Order: sequence, then structure tokens, then C-alpha cells
Amino acid sequence: MKLTAADLAKLAEGDLRGDGARGISGAAQLDKAGPSDVSFLTDPAMAAAASASKAGCLLAPLGTESLFKDFPGALVFTKNPKYAFMLALRLVEKEVRPLPAPGVHTSSFVSPSASLGKNIHIGPFAVVEAGAEISDGAIIGAQCYVGRNARVGRDTRLYPGVKIMDACEIGAEAIIHAGAVIGADGYGYISPRGTHEKIPQLGKVIVEGRVEIGANVTIDRAALDVTVIGGGTKIDNLVHIAHNVKIGKHCLIMGQAGIAGSVVIGDNAIIGGQAAISDHVTIGDNTVVMGKTGVMSNLGPNQIVFGAAARPRMLAMKIEVLLGKLPEMHKTLNKIKKQLGI
Repeated sequence: MKLTAADLAKLAEGDLRGDGARGISGAAQLDKAGPSDVSFLTDPAMAAAASASKAGCLLAPLGTESLFKDFPGALVFTKNPKYAFMLALRLVEKEVRPLPAPGVHTSSFVSPSASLGKNIHIGPFAVVEAGAEISDGAIIGAQCYVGRNARVGRDTRLYPGVKIMDACEIGAEAIIHAGAVIGADGYGYISPRGTHEKIPQLGKVIVEGRVEIGANVTIDRAALDVTVIGGGTKIDNLVHIAHNVKIGKHCLIMGQAGIAGSVVIGDNAIIGGQAAISDHVTIGDNTVVMGKTGVMSNLGPNQIVFGAAARPRMLAMKIEVLLGKLPEMHKTLNKIKKQLGI
């Protein structure tokens, strides 16, 4: 990244103070930034520590100008310093982690009946099966698998080892990290004669645009219909999403959460780490399921729940406090029983 402080001020839509020609070529934390780095702070209480930083350019909140009279580098005062820093990081990323060049590696296999768009990359030992469609600008990493009649959208990136199984569809500008499996069979069995017999899973998975899916996530295909991940949703590593699940738009799902079959989750919901959601449950828009919570019945919109029984957060916290007092309460109760001769 080769920018000036003035360039960063324009990027941040902020007010520049200091040398606008100062060159900036990297980004770092406040305590590790050097004269060629940009850094940021969001909390004015950190102004003293920020003033001691050696950063060449500092992104700071509007209204804190008087706190940085002695800062030697360039300053950019902006409405949202963290967001401005993220925009700078995107520029850094283009240099330190450049996208692979377009082309199809000679060790990959691409079926003659597959459809390949413009400016795509297919890495070493990748497989693209018959009828698959790879749209313009997509990146298929090393050892990826794109199944029969599957679709990968425009500018979508599959990191190494991703498996997109038959007929599944990935929207535009999605990111799927290493080891994820989209479209494995759902966990469906019937036991009419005392043994477990597999129910064929004939549906598919649709991942809409701008979804990000973490490493080693598994999203199962529907039995007959469609498993859907709504646009803009972000899924952390090691999440399991079972068959026939419908997840809304712009949801956040944290690591190791497990979502059982036929669950419906509304828009903008947050599912905390290691949360477990039972099958055929509906969760409303904007509801937060905190980490390690067990959801066994429907939840309406705009709730925050916690605990093994998914109680409202404040009630669950009160119960947790009382649980910690049980040994003392038990001891007191035994004393009372002894005094009463019970």
C-alpha cells in the first residue's frame, strides 16, 4: 500500500491535521505502529496511549482534536475510525494477500460440459463436474470440488479444499473458507424393521450473495426442498447447519453452533458460540441466542435469551446467581431443620 495521509483522509471522509504528504505503506496496532503505518482509536479515553504511538497517521474520532496537540504524526479525525481503518486494511490486503491470477491449472479436472466464465481461477487438483457453472471472476482454490450442476456465483471465492456438492448454488461475492462442505446429505433415517434405513436426500443448498462461511462448516442439503442461507449472513468456523434449515439475511452465527433440521431463523439474528437449536424451531428477526444456549421452542423477534432452557437474559442471569448460592442455602436449611427437629 502506497498512500499519503491526505489519501487516507479522503478515504475516511475525515479532517486532516498535519503533513498530508506523509507516506503510509502499512497498518498496525497503536503500540506496534511505526512511522509508515496507519493506526486508529475509537475510545477518547485511550488518547494518552495513542499520543505515545509512533504511527505515521492516526485515525481518531471527530471531537477529540484537543486531545492530540502533541501527536507528531498526521491525524485524521473521522466519524468512524474503526471503519476507516478497515478500509485501509482492505488496501493492505490487496498487496499482502493478492488474489490468484486467472487461469485453469493443468492438474485440475474440468468437465467438457461445465460452463466457465471470464477471469476465473481454478487451482491445482480442483475438480469441476459435468454441468457445473463457474461465473465471472470466481476463484476455485486448490483441491476444491464443484459437483454436477452446481453453481458458483460471480466473484465468489472458494478457499482450498471446499466441497460444493451436486446441484448446490452459491451466490455472488460469497467467501467460503477451507474445508467447508456445502450439500452433504442431511441426517435422515427411518427404522421400520428395527434397523436404521437412509432416507434419500434429494434437495439442495442455496447460499445467497455476500455470505461468508468459515472453515470446516457443514451445511446439509434438504431432503426434498432447499436449505437456504440468506444474503449477507456470516458463519464462523465449525458450525453445523442441518437439512431444510432456512436462515435469513444478515445473520451472525458463531463458532461451534449446531442448528438442527427444519429450523427457520429470521433476518439479523445472532446465534452465539456453541448454541444448540432443536429441530423445527422458529427464531424471529433480530433475536439473539447467547453462547451455549439451548433452544427447544419457538422464539419471537427482538429477544435476547440465555441458558439451557433459553430464558430471557435477565431472568437467566438471576437464576445463575441463585445457583451459586445453593450450597449456602442448603446449609442454612439444614440448620433450620435441625432446630425444628425435622
